[in-house]
Amino acid sequence: MKSKRLFILLGLGSSLLVTFLFFGVHEARDSFPARRQFEVTYQAEMDGPPQGSQSVRLWIPLASSREGQTILKRELRTSAAYQITTDPVYGNEMAYFDLRPPIPEPFHFEARYVVEMSSEDFQKANQEKDGLEKYLSSTHLMVVDEEVRKRAVSAAAGKKTWLDKARGIYEDVIQRMSYDKTVPGWGRGDTVRACLLGKGNCTDFHSLFISMAHAAEIPARFKIGLTIPDGTGGEIPGYHCWAEFYEEGKGWRPVDASEAWKHPEKKETYFGNFDTNKFLISVGRDIDLVPRQSGPPVNIFFYPTVEADGKEWNGVKTSFQFKNLKT
Repeated sequence: MKSKRLFILLGLGSSLLVTFLFFGVHEARDSFPARRQFEVTYQAEMDGPPQGSQSVRLWIPLASSREGQTILKRELRTSAAYQITTDPVYGNEMAYFDLRPPIPEPFHFEARYVVEMSSEDFQKANQEKDGLEKYLSSTHLMVVDEEVRKRAVSAAAGKKTWLDKARGIYEDVIQRMSYDKTVPGWGRGDTVRACLLGKGNCTDFHSLFISMAHAAEIPARFKIGLTIPDGTGGEIPGYHCWAEFYEEGKGWRPVDASEAWKHPEKKETYFGNFDTNKFLISVGRDIDLVPRQSGPPVNIFFYPTVEADGKEWNGVKTSFQFKNLKT
């Protein structure tokens, strides 16, 4: 009788242990807030175009309601007329300005957003299956070459599902890359450079991840925006980007390999979980703006794109502020 009671207690203890471990992992993976509300202000200033310019065209990205992100209010303030357009491939919205003399000096633009982020809404909206082909294509800098294929084969060896292969690629990128902005050339999302140097910022980490995913025939896409800090409000120093891969039968799964590299204790959290702290501005690479720009496709659409008399001109300053409203 005693031995039977001991067996039952041991069995119960094992069950409790398994339950504890399961929920412990689950809690670690779901450590982002389930829902957040905040205010974001995107500002752009242009003191003046090159002397004698007869035409200045300006495209500024606009955040919109997308998977898990609901724009409750969007207010645009500016000193010139504009139109809102949308790129037909990725669905990115933008404010387009066609400025002619006398061109306003200084030119000012401000977009103020009230935003709600929801992991539940992301799960409902991330089942997109149409158009996955475009998320298997290389871009000018986010390429699939022999080195990328070799790494993808090694990282995905012995794994059958897209989820497991993506996890192997995620681990490989974190192991081989380091977050390092001391060597010039970082931030362009150049896969070849990432392989050669193993250094870069979030753009470079996720370009390598996406290229390797494409090599493994896993749909993957590039997203860029802002990380909204804790606290009541303040300045956001710059952009942040991340990736998503497609899991068969379940939809898109987010990945943040650069943050996982910086915070290894959160590596589980940054794989496959929707981050309500991220504010999305645009999706994709090599973007054709609307109306189409005179130059090549835009590598990354986060900062304003400006053309003065048909030539690219980098003369716009940007700043970003946030205010937390509710978690």
